[in-house]
Amino acid sequence: MRRRSGRMKKSELIHYRLQAMLREHTFSDLEYLGKRKSYNSGEMEHWYSIGGNEVPVDSIEELESVEE
Repeated sequence: MRRRSGRMKKSELIHYRLQAMLREHTFSDLEYLGKRKSYNSGEMEHWYSIGGNEVPVDSIEELESVEE
């Protein structure tokens, strides 16, 4: 969903980054769960399982790369 100004919401940008990561790599602790109502905003948002925690994308503040 785009804002009236034509800019994308931060949560959408994070969703697209996560989707790109899932396409390019295999993660045992990251899975896309689909769209559901967010407990954060009350709007329909994309949800992910991250490390066993179900999280709406609008609750993710930033993404960092961690190399092991």
